[in-house]
Amino acid sequence: MPKLKTISPLIKLFSLKNKNIIIIGGTGKMGISFSKILSEAGARVFLLDINLNKKLIKNPKIIFIKCDVTNESQTKIIINKIIKKYKKINVMIYNVYSKPKNYYKKFENYDFSTWKKVLDTNLSGAFTVSQIMIKHFKKKKIPGNLIFVLSTYGIVGPDLGIYKGLNAKKNIYGGNFSLTTPAAYTSSKSALLGLMKYIASTNGKDNIRANSLTPGGVFDGQEKRFVKNYNKKVPLKRMANFDDYDGAILFLSSDASSYMTGSNLIVDGGWTAW
Repeated sequence: MPKLKTISPLIKLFSLKNKNIIIIGGTGKMGISFSKILSEAGARVFLLDINLNKKLIKNPKIIFIKCDVTNESQTKIIINKIIKKYKKINVMIYNVYSKPKNYYKKFENYDFSTWKKVLDTNLSGAFTVSQIMIKHFKKKKIPGNLIFVLSTYGIVGPDLGIYKGLNAKKNIYGGNFSLTTPAAYTSSKSALLGLMKYIASTNGKDNIRANSLTPGGVFDGQEKRFVKNYNKKVPLKRMANFDDYDGAILFLSSDASSYMTGSNLIVDGGWTAW
């Protein structure tokens, strides 16, 4: 008789076969990179985003769904439809990053309406989705896995010196202001870390895990002066590429991290090491 092929323990450890994963804020460059590596590991991936561009990737295991995470009722309906059709969701990745109009204004002139929009998306949306997912995990009695994408500026204060002398016209993200890190961003990401730890510490008994991934700055065609300033601050002397986080998200999504909860995985080229 021919020998049966066996799956190596290493491959099995990182396999996502028969797993359904939703990525909230999934059609940005990082979300797309995540979806590729996760689907390659065997998962069916749902990309939920207010902005859809299905031409970004053609893969039958990657499904695009339009969703405004600040709309609580819409978000509940969409996620519950996924659950009804595909029976379960195993992993949720919250990868949202909102940049409304006037996002880059200086702190002393920052509009409260802009502040609120950022927190509604970056933080309150995570609260809504987490509630939905925890109810689902408990109802189905399945191991649950929640992953929140943070920022180095959610754990340390920003060094605004790296933005000195930048040109507003060269801000690739648009608007009338030069590139900077607003307080709304750092506050929302820091609070998201607290939410993750709360979920981890209160739901472990139900085999529900929660962790976060803290990426450093990613090269996205930013102004040369900024890139030069940034690189001086990083021990590895470069910004990240989007796919530099593929290994980390695969680890957090798979059984390789099965005994990990309440932890923040920092992948920042050493930015926070000094």
